[in-house]
Amino acid sequence: MAYGAGTSASDAQPVLYYYPSPNSLKVIILLHELEIDWQGRQVDLAGGEQLGPAFAALNPNRKVPLLQLADGQIIFESGAILEFLAEQHGRFIGGGFSERWLCKQWLYWQMSALGPAAGQAHHFRKFAPERVPYGIRRYTDEVNRLYGVMNEVLSRRPWLAGTYSIADIACWPWVVHADWQGQTLTEFPAVARWYESLRSRPSVEAAMARYATREIPAEDYTLLLNQRAGALQPTQDNG
Repeated sequence: MAYGAGTSASDAQPVLYYYPSPNSLKVIILLHELEIDWQGRQVDLAGGEQLGPAFAALNPNRKVPLLQLADGQIIFESGAILEFLAEQHGRFIGGGFSERWLCKQWLYWQMSALGPAAGQAHHFRKFAPERVPYGIRRYTDEVNRLYGVMNEVLSRRPWLAGTYSIADIACWPWVVHADWQGQTLTEFPAVARWYESLRSRPSVEAAMARYATREIPAEDYTLLLNQRAGALQPTQDNG
């Protein structure tokens, strides 16, 4: 795979580097909502492609998603990508000043609370090589609490920040995998209503059809889930 500022110069389209995950899916949904023509390039995380010097030069954290704009500018971290695109296009980030900051609060809530807790629930419930009851209970309960927070808010308004926004787009891909987290949406009727409202949007349907998340196969666990600082040392590039 080729990297660098000239990656998308031929057709002046942004390039999204991704891997099957809720964080990649949220960016794909927004690209569809904004009707942006884009290229998708799956990064072989299980094979260590992200650890090569070329990808590391784009993202020092060696993670996806990563958006490379047509002019070569790089943006990594899914929340930052959502905020950048919404700001750039003036859409899905709230109307007035108060709603704009409400949107950002819920976006950061997803990045700091829902995503990390749900990810840990996925790990301990599905991917950990050994059963750790405390880890399972801790993160299953915390995700349950966070769903309760969403349910309380969504009982009062249709979308997390009042109007449909990147806050909803950020949260939704994690709720897709509620069962992985030990949750059932029947316990959270307002979240279930919100989930279905978003799922039925044409842009979300298009995003899911183009790129549906999938479960990580067991053989991919080692490199994906067991890295230390030594993994940041330059390795031979696979591209």
